[in-house]
Amino acid sequence: MTDGTASYDVFDTIVTRTFAHPRDLFVHLGVLLHERGLSKLDPLAFGRARWESELAARRLSPCTEVLLDDIYRVLASRLRWSAAQADEAKSLELVTEERHLRGVPLIRARLATDRARTGRLVFLSDMYLPAATIAPWLQREGAMAPVDLLLVSGEVGGNKSSGDLFRIARQRTGDDFARWHHTGDHPFADCAKPRELGMGSTHFTAVHLTARERHVRGSRGEFAAPWRSLLAGAMRLARLERETAHERGAILQETGATVAGPLFHGFVRWTLAEAQRRGLRRLYFLARDGQIFWRVAREIQRARPGGPECRYLYGSRLAFAGPFELRAPRALRKLAATTGHFHSLRQALAPFGLDIDWTHLALPAALAHMDPDINLPQAQREQLADWLLAPARRPVLEAAVKQRTDRARAYLAQEGVGPNEPIGLVDTGWLGSAQRNLEMIVGTPETPARLTGFYLGLMPPEPPAPAGEMLGYANTFAPLPVLREESHKVLIELMAQSDHGQVTGFEPTASGWRPRMIDPGPVDLKEIEAFQSSVLAFTRRLMETDGDTAVPDDEFHRTVLDIYLRFHDTPSRREAEVFGFLPHADQLFEQRHASLCGKLDLPNVLVAIADYHRRPPYWWLGGQAALGHAALLRTFRFMKKLRWWLVGRKA
Repeated sequence: MTDGTASYDVFDTIVTRTFAHPRDLFVHLGVLLHERGLSKLDPLAFGRARWESELAARRLSPCTEVLLDDIYRVLASRLRWSAAQADEAKSLELVTEERHLRGVPLIRARLATDRARTGRLVFLSDMYLPAATIAPWLQREGAMAPVDLLLVSGEVGGNKSSGDLFRIARQRTGDDFARWHHTGDHPFADCAKPRELGMGSTHFTAVHLTARERHVRGSRGEFAAPWRSLLAGAMRLARLERETAHERGAILQETGATVAGPLFHGFVRWTLAEAQRRGLRRLYFLARDGQIFWRVAREIQRARPGGPECRYLYGSRLAFAGPFELRAPRALRKLAATTGHFHSLRQALAPFGLDIDWTHLALPAALAHMDPDINLPQAQREQLADWLLAPARRPVLEAAVKQRTDRARAYLAQEGVGPNEPIGLVDTGWLGSAQRNLEMIVGTPETPARLTGFYLGLMPPEPPAPAGEMLGYANTFAPLPVLREESHKVLIELMAQSDHGQVTGFEPTASGWRPRMIDPGPVDLKEIEAFQSSVLAFTRRLMETDGDTAVPDDEFHRTVLDIYLRFHDTPSRREAEVFGFLPHADQLFEQRHASLCGKLDLPNVLVAIADYHRRPPYWWLGGQAALGHAALLRTFRFMKKLRWWLVGRKA
């Protein structure tokens, strides 16, 4: 025995389009018709003509409901098409609709539950396409079964808003409205009207564009550029990929799909194009931030085969540190006596491959009983650096660095990284010190290999310059203010987290060299996996329509960077509550973790503003402002920007 009737709206409930808005498909159709010589109008003008013809056809209809044939009779008259031309254009619209229609993943579980409960589903659509056209599309997307009923307003002459489509459905099913539940996205046609008729209803709005997606679509009028609409549509489809059990998971999924996804896709897409332009045969994506970039690259190349071979290379700034710094006094000093928030004796030794046992034998009396894992005051850091970098210790440092370099060189050779190979490195950035060390490891300190590095962002590098080329994605299209707001570095690295711990070195095995890794620290690996899945979902969705429309590269890259910048500058409170408290480590050897924001009341906000040392490391002002005391923190941020601007003018 079945339990009542479950009906569903179709478009933007069960299925949606890859375009963010239905009318944007008409602009894309205008491009296709122009290419075939069927339309002399520019695409935007054709889109407007197609939309106005639909409105005119509805005015001519006694019940305002029409079919596609009615629309094309009006359009053919306006464009002076022959019957054959109108048929060709109409057929092309149907082919385009079919290509760009996608099922909504979030609704599938509900459909399955209701079908099991009621025996069959009823689909009701206020639409100009006939049921015979729509039904195969719904079946293709796994939404409709042969036993289900589909009714379309254009065919039956009544819509949901009037209640007529529901009444006709009741006649076809023989069920009572009191045993009926309807789900859809329109507040009146799918919610208020069914309730007025005595039905239950659910307002399903997940498919509606978010504020971020509307901004990316970028149109204040009725139509948007097709490439922008497809970009926003891919963000939406990736966001709808799966349902999460709790709000935190939903925030991570949405941010992966609509912020990190576009940003990382744009970076990797640019990297692949630049590498191919330079004739590079292989790209090495550096652990750990490079893991998600490598996975994005594989998705791009799966959809569009070709380009350089992409490999994941285990390593870290720590595992490759030393060769460059030993020849750069300022960089060497920073390794030994960083001004970061946390720096211990163990962290001072790790970049040189030295351990605590050695220091117990060698440390002077003043430092001999130091706890190796406590945070050192800056004065003691400087004292330790003076001793460690004294000429008497230089041979020890060089020997330790050489031993680690030899191991790294053996691992790199095993992975095909050689001094004469046309290869590139891919990483987040920011100073390129890993590349300069790798150039000396792969080559020699005297004749470093010329490697090409591709980075999401670059800061002004420390001298000496690398032997090869360093290219910054954001620097090319929309520079990130990394010097002024170092929170950019951490926030991007948090979004690019990998599913494994830090690589501290390499060790030999019977089958070759392998990386030695430490525990990943206080992170949730399941959350990282889910976040990466959302990023990859965006790339898969966007690549489904790759090549369908012209994309202005420069504007595309500026747009995806703008998405990230807006997220950084003005996150929602919910976003700040998640990303502001993800653990991060700012040391070369990761020993202690911190968060970008703090749970600060007003007195502690004032203390943090006044004293750098009382702030969370790499303080994320946009996130902190979203959590409270926004006016004060935004004023402080504005004053910082003003000071940097004045310093820049003086320089």
